[in-house]
Amino acid sequence: MTAPPSFSPDARNFLRELPTHDKAWFEANRAAYQALVAEPAKAFVDAVTATLHEELSPAIVGVPRVNGSISPINRDIRFSADKTPYKDHLLFRWWEGEAKKTAPTLFVRVAADEVGFATGAMLPSMERWRELVDQGGTGAPLAAAVQGLVTETGAEVAGADYKRVPKPYASDHPRAELLRHKWLQVRWMVGYPEDVAEGDFAGWCVGELLRCADLHRWLVANL
Repeated sequence: MTAPPSFSPDARNFLRELPTHDKAWFEANRAAYQALVAEPAKAFVDAVTATLHEELSPAIVGVPRVNGSISPINRDIRFSADKTPYKDHLLFRWWEGEAKKTAPTLFVRVAADEVGFATGAMLPSMERWRELVDQGGTGAPLAAAVQGLVTETGAEVAGADYKRVPKPYASDHPRAELLRHKWLQVRWMVGYPEDVAEGDFAGWCVGELLRCADLHRWLVANL
């Protein structure tokens, strides 16, 4: 029987406790992980992908496997200050474009007590990005889409890594903040929706992702 595209209280408790355990414990409990987390995660990807095709774009890609739309549950601790071997959350992604790593992407982050959502992309050449931001025909809709998400969700806008507005643009440019970006991601977190039935969780997540529709479409059309 196919696992439902949702995460039970037992699955969320598994995620909550996972970082406190080591590899030996994980291997001993791999069957529980598969049943509670891994199989529902694959079904979740399929369910969200199908609805995004209907509601946003048939070109969105969702691959129901690890290193497809599902990030590995183990943490790469080689260069991390956090040496716990496992994450306390699942990270999912859906992208639109040929290159997964640089294409406009939608994200869902599922933890025991909260769910995160994001949209964004790696940017083309800085020169191309700044031209798009500077020109009113492209920059104004971009700024409106970003601000709309911030206003609606309280989202954080990440990627403005340059300390100053780059030359030759004026420091008081109407989209000065966007000119400072090296990459772009707009993201927000909400509490886990306890009032949403398990079987409706994927649909609820799609509803949140669709808040990103204007920005996602802009990124696809222009990058």
